[in-house]
Amino acid sequence: MPECPFDVAERPVPTTLLTREALQDPFEIYKRLRAEQPVAFVAEQNFWLVTRYNDCEYILSHPEKFSSREAVSSTNAYRRSPEALRILSGSKGHPRARTLIMSDPPEHTRYRAVLQRALSPGKTLRQLTPRMQSIIDDLIDGFTERGECEFVREFAYPLPMRVVAMILDVPPDQIGMLKAWSDDFISVQAGNIPVERIVDAARHTIEFEDYILSKIDERRRAPRDDFLGRLIEEHEGEQPLTTQELLNFALQILIGGNETTTNFLGNGMYVLLRRPALVTELQREPGRISELVEEILRYESPLQGLFRVALDEHDFDGVRVPKGAKLMLSFGSANRDEIYYGDGEFDPDRDNRTTVHLAFGRGIHACAGQAFARREGVLAFETLIRRLPDLHLSPSRPPQRQTLFSLRGMKELYLEFTPAPTLHASST
Repeated sequence: MPECPFDVAERPVPTTLLTREALQDPFEIYKRLRAEQPVAFVAEQNFWLVTRYNDCEYILSHPEKFSSREAVSSTNAYRRSPEALRILSGSKGHPRARTLIMSDPPEHTRYRAVLQRALSPGKTLRQLTPRMQSIIDDLIDGFTERGECEFVREFAYPLPMRVVAMILDVPPDQIGMLKAWSDDFISVQAGNIPVERIVDAARHTIEFEDYILSKIDERRRAPRDDFLGRLIEEHEGEQPLTTQELLNFALQILIGGNETTTNFLGNGMYVLLRRPALVTELQREPGRISELVEEILRYESPLQGLFRVALDEHDFDGVRVPKGAKLMLSFGSANRDEIYYGDGEFDPDRDNRTTVHLAFGRGIHACAGQAFARREGVLAFETLIRRLPDLHLSPSRPPQRQTLFSLRGMKELYLEFTPAPTLHASST
């Protein structure tokens, strides 16, 4: 364990930080930490929590000082099960590879270039936008005549999953399988998966890898101009991706493309519907939604933070962080820092261009799929507000939040509205 430069007993991080109550609403704790312990050692988890905007931005902007090799996890549940480790390293296991989010330059530079070319955000986004709109309308058609829905299960989860499925060339009838794999990966990284499920999660990892490998093999035999095909494509002067690297890219697209967007959509709908007057304004001025998306991302950041490892000793306002220390950069706290955001409360008129929020990170590791998430959000909120009259939160079924430290989203969000015809019915 890295040496802690002060007596933890004298300056403890509030023990409520990881309780269910704190995970539901951590912002008062973050506020106190920004004022009293902006870089705080969390002994139970063996990491340092960084809560001020300037410190988080500094760390993100200096990859030569802070490594991303352990960016997404404070623990790894697989280590709790020898059987799971055996499955992952056995004859069918594919050696793990660190790519993109968990790599440093110069490797990261190569990975980022490959991803940008394969994802081709401008071209792909133009191609996907009409299909995103079609998916959104199709999902709304599934519940509009009922006058109610559970928003997470019926909209916020299937929308990004169907977009990810298009990118990975997964047919619609296999999206449930894709989602189950993703849930297992996230639970393992968060460390909150029950022991009895760790072995199943390991087996599901191998299933996912075999599934993607079959698609990679198809494209090696018959090249295609899609995401996986462009990942495989070789370019003069560049080292082609190994099979292990290809698998890791697919996994990062799966997790990064659905979980945070699901949380973003649920958070955003909850924020908006707690402000009925604002919803009425947006019905008259739908052009404001693109700006409001940025404020939602700041105020309720779906990814609450990422990890970095200090490559040397560093001093943060008199707090010495030793070499090798793991730091958790709290985007959720930084995005409400009083220095830049006043009281931090939701402000529909805030100009987020003045101080750019950290919801998508910063620097060389800024989220490569942020344009897709923004487009999904704008299309979704515009369409939901337009198509569902008298849209409001259910008064009888209160919202339920997820209880994860690094992710913030809704577990259940029941909505009610005036029943309306489906798009198909209204156009016939």
